[in-house]
Amino acid sequence: MGIINGKEFIDRLNKLENEIWYDGEKLEGNISNHPAFKGILKTKSSLYDLQTKDELINEMTYRLPGELDRIGLSYLQPKTKSDLRKRRNMIEHWARHTHGMMGRSPDYMNTVMMSFASSAELFRDKENCFPEHILDVYRAAAKHDLSFTHT
Repeated sequence: MGIINGKEFIDRLNKLENEIWYDGEKLEGNISNHPAFKGILKTKSSLYDLQTKDELINEMTYRLPGELDRIGLSYLQPKTKSDLRKRRNMIEHWARHTHGMMGRSPDYMNTVMMSFASSAELFRDKENCFPEHILDVYRAAAKHDLSFTHT
């Protein structure tokens, strides 16, 4: 599947049909249309649109060897200084697009997932550690351009 655009991000959220309560009331309909979420979701979807622009796609995404689908650079496990520069450049595009005012853009938790996957081997053969699960989640997230958050 690979990278998604802003419309796909919004459509994906709306299809979840999560039970969401806001200010004591259960929200009905698409979350993307609710006034409390509409603005931030529009901004977040615009980040996904950036990575699909022809003039930025090579600065925002990459291909795994032998794969056709493009993956967001925030999932790249850096091995070289060049890899680090590529990741920084991608993150700067998103930060500049939001003027640095979006504290939890998708690259934030994508980087956490990438870091977990990069260190998965440290947990191999340790009791109650499941590095294969870390790698499975990372691969699925990169393949489907998932966005994570936390509270």
